[in-house]
Amino acid sequence: MRRKKEDLCSELEKKANIAFYEMTDGTKIRVLEFDFAKNPNKYTLLFIPGFATVFQSWQEVLEPLSKEFRILYFESREKNSSIMPTRKIERNINLHKMAYDIKETFEQMGLKDQNYITVCSSTGGTIEIEALSEKWISPNGAVMVGPTVEYHLSLIAPLLVSIVPKFVKNLFTPIFRWYIGKIYVDKKEHPEQYAKYVRAGEEIKLRKVRKILWQMTKYKCWDMLPKIGTKCLLVGASSDKMHATEETKKTHELIPNSAFIDLGSNKATHSQPLVDAIKSFTENL
Repeated sequence: MRRKKEDLCSELEKKANIAFYEMTDGTKIRVLEFDFAKNPNKYTLLFIPGFATVFQSWQEVLEPLSKEFRILYFESREKNSSIMPTRKIERNINLHKMAYDIKETFEQMGLKDQNYITVCSSTGGTIEIEALSEKWISPNGAVMVGPTVEYHLSLIAPLLVSIVPKFVKNLFTPIFRWYIGKIYVDKKEHPEQYAKYVRAGEEIKLRKVRKILWQMTKYKCWDMLPKIGTKCLLVGASSDKMHATEETKKTHELIPNSAFIDLGSNKATHSQPLVDAIKSFTENL
């Protein structure tokens, strides 16, 4: 029997207040709100996760921070949670539209008159860089974990996604679940990790990501960085090959009001070391 998607949600995620914001093209974007800190910090934290990221990827960071901060978790339109009015719009998602969604969503949430700090990662950084450089948003500060300024994606990924029909993906879903649970990670010993990988594989909609993947084969936005006036903290992970620390350092050098720290590993950038870095950053604004 196929497991319900709800079963893959973490307990923290189930506690969120959920809101949908409608964009000018009719797309509805989901935002999760965690507002149960007894004495919340004056800054709201607004997370902009990476490409097709599932909630569990940020669980170890969000859980401790939710005890001290009000948190808003923005899910960009390529994610499974977005609601598209037509298939044509679904097939034509691109990075610029994802960036503009930040503008429209933040405006509808009324953040202009609030104190807030953004926390982004990977492709979340790509789209936030455009939003910051265009002055669409004005956070008090921005924490950027391995933001992607230039993609080094070969043509293989978008080509495969373009030629693989949906029914083939569905056909291999049971095999994918078995492989993840038996070979890759022990689902009994590490149920949260198992849920994370299974959810990521099952939730991704090929129609939503095809055009973005093609765009990524030639995308770069180095020219946007000097236009950013927001105080930024660039977070590197020197052992993480996917998010090259040298490029994160270069990003820091091109953003006028920024600092750089190296947390060493991808694990550290998604757990307590990042929590500590975010709290330190807020204390020094």
